[in-house]
Amino acid sequence: MKLDDNIEQTLKAQTKELDAMMEDKLSLTEYLKTGLSSNLGWVMKAGYVLAFIFSGLLVYCGYRFFTASPDQELFWGVCVIASLQVQIATKLWIYMQTDKACLSREIRLLALTINR
Repeated sequence: MKLDDNIEQTLKAQTKELDAMMEDKLSLTEYLKTGLSSNLGWVMKAGYVLAFIFSGLLVYCGYRFFTASPDQELFWGVCVIASLQVQIATKLWIYMQTDKACLSREIRLLALTINR
């Protein structure tokens, strides 16, 4: 039983240590800014511009869908769905690149911590 207690105490200590490391509470805007600080920040800025353009396109297509005559509703409905899918893909790409930047930052910090 002593070994079980020792393992339990070690796991609790590691959990507290991990919780302390994960207390880096970034807001959503601060989190998204980390993607801009990478080497390819200009690509991220282009992604944000595309996301805004696709948002405008989505609103325009949605407006045209609801004001279209019955014979054009199918066309504008397909345009709404297509612009929504493009916007979703762009935003997912932005989040993936931001995650990549955050992960590489954490790996560098871990390597610095280990090398000390």
